[in-house]
Amino acid sequence: MTHLPNVRSPQSGSSGSRQSTDLEPDTAPTFELETNEAAPANGSGSASTPELPRSAGGTNLASNESSAGPALGDTRPSSPLHFVVNLLVSAAVLGAAIYGYTFLGERQRPQRSKPAKSPVTIVATDDVRFHSGPVVIDVNGVVVPLRELRLASEVAGRVVELSENVRAGRKVKQGEVLIRLDATEYELEVKRLQALAQQEAAEENSVQVGIENTLQLQSLAQKQLEIARQERERINALVAQRAASASEVDTARRAELAADASLVELENRRRELTAQLQLVTEKRSLTEVLLERARLDLSRCEIKSPIDGRVVSSEVEEQSFLPTGTTFITIEDTSAVEVRASLTADQMFWIWNSRSVLSTLAASDPAQAEKAVTDADRFNSAVSATISSVIGSEAHQWSAVFERLDGVGIDLNTRTYPCLFRVESPESSLEGSASRQLTRGMFVDVSIETQPNQVLVRVAESAVRPGNRLWLNVDGKLRIVPVTIVSRTGDDVVVQIQPELDHLCTLASTRIIVSPISDPVEGMPVGGQPPSPSGEGAGPGKTGQSDSPPIGDTTSNPIQANSSLRVDG
Repeated sequence: MTHLPNVRSPQSGSSGSRQSTDLEPDTAPTFELETNEAAPANGSGSASTPELPRSAGGTNLASNESSAGPALGDTRPSSPLHFVVNLLVSAAVLGAAIYGYTFLGERQRPQRSKPAKSPVTIVATDDVRFHSGPVVIDVNGVVVPLRELRLASEVAGRVVELSENVRAGRKVKQGEVLIRLDATEYELEVKRLQALAQQEAAEENSVQVGIENTLQLQSLAQKQLEIARQERERINALVAQRAASASEVDTARRAELAADASLVELENRRRELTAQLQLVTEKRSLTEVLLERARLDLSRCEIKSPIDGRVVSSEVEEQSFLPTGTTFITIEDTSAVEVRASLTADQMFWIWNSRSVLSTLAASDPAQAEKAVTDADRFNSAVSATISSVIGSEAHQWSAVFERLDGVGIDLNTRTYPCLFRVESPESSLEGSASRQLTRGMFVDVSIETQPNQVLVRVAESAVRPGNRLWLNVDGKLRIVPVTIVSRTGDDVVVQIQPELDHLCTLASTRIIVSPISDPVEGMPVGGQPPSPSGEGAGPGKTGQSDSPPIGDTTSNPIQANSSLRVDG
């Protein structure tokens, strides 16, 4: 026997479907089928089929009911197999959920124990090493001439001869004739003055002869005056004896007066001749001066080079007229040159405080120390320098000496000191190649060798911290001190510690920290890094330190051994 669900007519199928969809949208239709296993007993050979209801039209509703699903409100019990399957599936889902929550859910994080932080920061250190020897200051410079001469004609004239070296860039020798001017006019002037001088000499000789003649006439007039005076006295005596008349007395007196007048006239003549001789002498002196000037002008018609040098510019041609005072050539001195370089105030400090000749002074000899301080200014002027320039593949060098400041102070534009270095020998000496000469306008490198009279320390470049600071390990404590960078030598830096390390010279435990520190604080405890068995780590060989004497070595450090005696610049 088969149980079929109730079915609805086709006319109500659409409404039944809408109702089923609205009530049970996710429920599938369930079909239960029970079949009788007993075969039919009648002989018709067909099973008895229950009568199915028919619709009003006579249509069988079995097929429509199978497609329409179970009727609403069908509560017939399900089979045991279906129940068992549902039970097993529910148990499996529940077990999976318990398993996931237990083993895959949030776990408690394990407790991790951090090692205790050491109060001492381990750092890599290096020895404090004093710098011995010169401090080299490297700057750039430009070559300038030692002096530059502008020659001008001192007389006017036409150029009749011009040297072939009077061209820009040519070299001239001292005493070489550069140009010759037409000297005809000046030669005539010399001859005229020579003739005038001879004429004046003759006039002078004539006046002298006249003076001599006048002197002789004066001598004769003097004698005649004496005779006339004696004659008048004798006549006067005769008159007293009444042996002569008064007319004879008058005659004697007239003779005496005539002799006296003649003597006075000769004296006046002599004075006139003497004055005339003085005038002729002055005229002759003036003529000699004019003659000397004419001869000088004649010599100036030939212009020679006063120095050995190189022609910078020339503005004259042969057969051209050259007025007086016109500059026609410019020559620069090549016997020596100068190099102009700009130095900062810090660099000038080491030049001013450089000792070129100072030796190791004994602290027990104050007289020698006082003499060294007195001669410090004289030593400062002997600061040596090396001028170098690369020309092609050749490196040339010249020796120089710091000479002076080019001006009276600091340049207002660059805020530096313009300095001049004198090169006595502009020719370079390089084996296997031709010598090169320093010429104006060349850009060169200037290496100034100063001998500092203060304590300097050489450290690795990595030990200098930002802001020019140095980290020191002093008795296990960090000390941050400011430094001034003086120069660089290879991978090392020469610095001056501010203040100086005078108080550190007695501390053998002072070392320079070369490794980084994350948060450096003044006074924090630090410790040295133990050396590795392979010899790697911080050290002179690792940080690029040179073989400078360590801080405790006073035998090879004269500055440290005599630190109480300083030369103050």
